[in-house]
Amino acid sequence: MIEAAHVVADEARLALHRWIDAGRRAGLSWTEIGALIGISKQAAQQRFGGGRTDDLDDTDHIVRHGANAFNEMAIMAEEGAKGRELVGTGMLRLTFVQTDRAWEYRRMVGIGPDTEAMAAHGWQLVSSWLPFHYFKRSVG
Repeated sequence: MIEAAHVVADEARLALHRWIDAGRRAGLSWTEIGALIGISKQAAQQRFGGGRTDDLDDTDHIVRHGANAFNEMAIMAEEGAKGRELVGTGMLRLTFVQTDRAWEYRRMVGIGPDTEAMAAHGWQLVSSWLPFHYFKRSVG
């Protein structure tokens, strides 16, 4: 239950950042966002970093928008074949960087994937977005 609570807390934090990012794109001000969560405009702006939902800078990142549970595996296969490594997932978005090798991806469903068993087969956890967990490994 501790592990499950940790996953839920982490997903809630990510969801808050994503909704704030969506609110900013929809035109909400930092004052409005701060008021919604009970903090000042400056605190909201500092805490949520101008709407960034991850720690990536925008340099050399390829972002595919419109990814969902029904099409994201096809998008990942397409990008992986082009040598694009998945480095982040988000609401309706997959983020890649260009590399010199092909990549394959796997999506698992559930709480607390067995990352050790996956690592034994060369898979590396990219991220989790309940209920999905995304893994990658280079091909060849």
